[in-house]
Amino acid sequence: MNRIYSLLIALTVFAAGAAVAEWAEYPTGDMDSRTSQIQAKVESLYRRGDFKRAHFIYSKELAPLGDKYAQYMTGYMHLMGQGVEEDKIRASAWYRIAAERKTPEFLAVRDQLLRTMTSDELAASDELYLGLRKNYSDLVIVMGLIVEDLPYLETKRTGSRLAGDTSSVTVIDPNTGFPSSADHLQSRALRAMQARLDFVTDKLDINNIRVEEAGAQVDVLWERINDYLGVVDDELDAYVANPGK
Repeated sequence: MNRIYSLLIALTVFAAGAAVAEWAEYPTGDMDSRTSQIQAKVESLYRRGDFKRAHFIYSKELAPLGDKYAQYMTGYMHLMGQGVEEDKIRASAWYRIAAERKTPEFLAVRDQLLRTMTSDELAASDELYLGLRKNYSDLVIVMGLIVEDLPYLETKRTGSRLAGDTSSVTVIDPNTGFPSSADHLQSRALRAMQARLDFVTDKLDINNIRVEEAGAQVDVLWERINDYLGVVDDELDAYVANPGK
């Protein structure tokens, strides 16, 4: 456990710089000021030893956003019995979710824990991991954002309900708090939607889908995602322990 604890210290430092980079590389939504405030709050709670509240925020507020550090911390707190019942198997399943982007630090703690587990424990970890993937994997989160973005696509097709030229309509950008044109925000939303579609089709290894086709492809994409997430694919054969131990 000491080595795992030392990795926690390293990951705490690592996470501060990596969080923004991960949000930029993986189209799981903007890391807005509210999210940053929640991250700062939960780190403060954890350091003060308020583990129950910290675990709730990590697992219920940040992990569903695709925050890999929060997913890791959810597992770590299960491993150490901090604010929740100690559960090595559940911890390992969360570690596997946290490591899905192949971040070296998260792979290291995942692999270290998995090497301590028996074949029966790994089988139980597989089952929990597959369950977590249905709610916390990047594919599910990104696909959910695509569905949320579909109204922007419909607006683009049908035009605004406002009469006249809408390009000069000024609204407040929810991310920056500064004024911006309605057309600019709509264009940005459509670009973000295309980036998310590209992410999903790349992960599924299927043909690209244009943003204009998204609405008609939603059911097909969800079906492909469910099939993809129903298979353990994080190469754990090397970690199966000696059943005789």
